[in-house]
Amino acid sequence: MSPYWADRTAENRRRRYPAFRGTANADVVVIGGGLTGCIAAYGLASAGFKVVLLEADRLASGSTAGSLGAIVPQPDAKYAEVERVIGRRAARIAWKETRRSSLELASVLRKLPAKSDLEALSFVINARTGADAQVLRREQTLRKDAGLDAPWLSTAAAAAALGTDTYGAVRLRDAFQYDPVRAALALTRASESKGAVIFERSPVRRTRFTRKDATVFAAGGSIRTRAVFVATGEPGALFRQLNRHVRRLEGFAVATESLPAAMRRDVRIADTVLTEAGEAPHWMRWLSDDRILFAGAAGAPVPSRRLEKTIVQRSAQLMYELSVRYPAISGLPAAWGWSLPIVSTVDGLPWIGPHRNYPHHFFALALGWHGDSLGWFAARAAARHFRREQRREDEVFSFIRHL
Repeated sequence: MSPYWADRTAENRRRRYPAFRGTANADVVVIGGGLTGCIAAYGLASAGFKVVLLEADRLASGSTAGSLGAIVPQPDAKYAEVERVIGRRAARIAWKETRRSSLELASVLRKLPAKSDLEALSFVINARTGADAQVLRREQTLRKDAGLDAPWLSTAAAAAALGTDTYGAVRLRDAFQYDPVRAALALTRASESKGAVIFERSPVRRTRFTRKDATVFAAGGSIRTRAVFVATGEPGALFRQLNRHVRRLEGFAVATESLPAAMRRDVRIADTVLTEAGEAPHWMRWLSDDRILFAGAAGAPVPSRRLEKTIVQRSAQLMYELSVRYPAISGLPAAWGWSLPIVSTVDGLPWIGPHRNYPHHFFALALGWHGDSLGWFAARAAARHFRREQRREDEVFSFIRHL
């Protein structure tokens, strides 16, 4: 089945963009037309760059259409693990920059003429077991010691707020839910008004660089540019050398049928993006048409020949897990079920920045499953990098931390 967000935006509501043909020049070429690429096109065009965006298929048709549709105020990682690997100072910067990026991206989306159903929420990390509570308490202590916001909800308070099994939770502010496909399309239209040029069905075959500039070779021609912003999710065949820096999983999600009023009273997450403290956490949010979006069941990538059958199996598994958390919805079917690749790193932080083996390139890769908030950080950091105005804080997500 196709993702919920893809079906929600009808084909006739999407503008069709031409395929790239011939030769051109640009200040920046953005490779990838998912949410991260669309944010980059808007951010860089707003900063005064002449931008060309190349998307291999249709805009927002890949992982963007399969995402949770949530902007959360922290990286898609566990703080304790990140602090252990890169130290307290860098981990604190990563969390503070992500929260700032979350707020700034939400502010940008609010101001766009085309709306994306943006709504402010809280972000709750729930401990469903006593063992999870011990891990989450340690996480909370480390965050507080680093000067980060991490208020604890007692068992009683968490049960009242969530209506499900809990041994306590951490509740953060400055989260948002939205329609990621509509947001990406709105950002694209806004970037066009600032001079960006958009092409669909224009896969990039390779890039080449000299000391002075780079050339991007697409299926229909080439673009000479001062800078390349890579927003392809993973390095792939274009940047094979970087594949060792990422890890891949396959995630799954379902969107339920609309809940009757009696069921809605028992599911108390209307103002919350909910995740869990365990090793394989699920994610959950309410949808505007009285449905629940529930995601998880991540595992090794599934071969394409088995994917359709696996989606059916994992959708059933997710609906069972959801009914365990909220028994009142037992028997409610899934209306949508889908999969998407999850590209992340060993420490859970994305790769955002330049790489010494690729002059004139700036990468925004491995943002995980719920790294929407860092798209705006990547766009702003790229603008600073291309202008040679980098901040020291920009290095926290860069390749420097492992080179």
